[in-house]
Amino acid sequence: MIDHDTARREPFDDRLARLEQKVAPRTGKAKPSALSEQSSLGMAFRIASDMIAGIAVGLGIGYELDRWTGYRPVFIIVFAMLGMGAGLRNVWRVVNVMDVPESGTQKNGRSQRGQRIDD
Repeated sequence: MIDHDTARREPFDDRLARLEQKVAPRTGKAKPSALSEQSSLGMAFRIASDMIAGIAVGLGIGYELDRWTGYRPVFIIVFAMLGMGAGLRNVWRVVNVMDVPESGTQKNGRSQRGQRIDD
């Protein structure tokens, strides 16, 4: 059987409210920005890994298609270029996120998801 004694809950609610008042000024004061959440070295490694992964996947797909079809350099060149493009696109997205202010809107009036603010 469940005991719904409200007299036992009131002291808990009072203690919870006091604890929230103590903790709230500490957590509300310092809100880190998107730039300070990631170190510069971490950002550099992410950019490098995005570029290397894009090129490696493109080369892998191109190599397998060349081996499967019998054409030697055609698919490797095409997919290496596509991999470089994908890597540059990922780097561009990472760098543009750094420019977004804390309000979540970019300079062109769009949100991070690309939607107009007025929508």
